[in-house]
Amino acid sequence: MRKVAIIAALATATLSGCAVLETKSAPPEPSPPSSAAPTAPPPQSAQPDTRRLTVADAAKAAESWITTHNTTIKDRDWWDDPALIDELFWAATRHEAILDRGHVEDGKKHKARKPIRLTGGQTYYVPREQPPDGEWFIVQARYRGQDRDHLLAFWRPARSPSFKLASKTPVHYGELMPKPVVDAEGYVTAAPALTGMAVSQEYRKFWNEESRKKAAGNGYRLAKDNYSREAYAVVSKGLYAAFDSTTQEYGFRTEDGGSFFMFSLLNKPKYIFQVLTVGVAVKGGGKAIYEIAGDWYA
Repeated sequence: MRKVAIIAALATATLSGCAVLETKSAPPEPSPPSSAAPTAPPPQSAQPDTRRLTVADAAKAAESWITTHNTTIKDRDWWDDPALIDELFWAATRHEAILDRGHVEDGKKHKARKPIRLTGGQTYYVPREQPPDGEWFIVQARYRGQDRDHLLAFWRPARSPSFKLASKTPVHYGELMPKPVVDAEGYVTAAPALTGMAVSQEYRKFWNEESRKKAAGNGYRLAKDNYSREAYAVVSKGLYAAFDSTTQEYGFRTEDGGSFFMFSLLNKPKYIFQVLTVGVAVKGGGKAIYEIAGDWYA
């Protein structure tokens, strides 16, 4: 047994020594100088443009969506086809489609969804930097036959072939959209996502009576003359269900150092009574939330 152990130990030592042994080879002979002229490095190709959506693309997408929408709703029972709803709508407007079905079933023809026809000039707010899970833009335009502008937010999820309408609202009478920060190519600068979430959550807390006496921990607060302060007293009596969530906030920076956001407040999917969509502004250096646009869809 002792002999076997000694042989094994020697074998191990020998193998280990072979593993770390370094050999030296003779240095290579220098090669003769080449008479060929040095080859210039290949020219570098220009870096690809990483933009996914242009302002012109947004205008075409909005036009295409409106055409499809107006054709679809000619069928009185369009809302009964989940595929059509999925093709056209996203987030808040999907909730609106559920309300549309209820209006038709209840015989409320005056509340039936109407065609959208834009007239006059249009302003497109398209961010250069888009989120990783999709693309968005906002268009400001006037509906034919109406006397104020509307805002329509469109969203295209990643890997989706077309845009869907995510939120819409008219601009309040007497209000003007804040001027965005725009670069040389017409792109707006996206607003901070965390600011948008703080603003939308303050709105949800306000409507759910969670922040009546003091501002939320983030410091944001509806301005004293905010339209929702007046609207709450009117719609909260018997026609209101608590908001369970908010949609994505579509926002851009403004020239005064602040931000503008557009988003919607939603009920639970099984209990849809209304949709509140707003366009709000926060001025640079401030925490007060001013409502520029708003729509109570019920």
